[in-house]
Amino acid sequence: MAGRGHRDIFRDEIDWKAASPGTRFAIFPIDEANPTAPAVVLTDFEPGEVVAPHAHDSNYFEYILAGEQTVGKTRFGAGDIRMVKRGTGYGPIRVGPEGCSVLIIFEDGSRTAPESRPRQRRSATAE
Repeated sequence: MAGRGHRDIFRDEIDWKAASPGTRFAIFPIDEANPTAPAVVLTDFEPGEVVAPHAHDSNYFEYILAGEQTVGKTRFGAGDIRMVKRGTGYGPIRVGPEGCSVLIIFEDGSRTAPESRPRQRRSATAE
């Protein structure tokens, strides 16, 4: 934070990155000198965006700021919270007709990237 103890970032200064054509995100490390310190991630999803099943290698807290998303079979709207333990697979995420904006706090800022998790089907026969 450049020695001042705080950093101000205005809306038009946010460094958005594209995750896909319909998803953008910005990462804000809490302590830039410590990559494993918590990180805050803002993510905007376009209406109708679908995110494949995945997991993260960090515990995290997610707050829905606006819009809605359905994760698996559960719908989340503005004001709802998801807390996920590291390694937990979930999805797909289906974004509602108005899009969705979320704020995520990752416990370990070096592990924010999603890990692909293809769905595994259970065997119809028990062993």
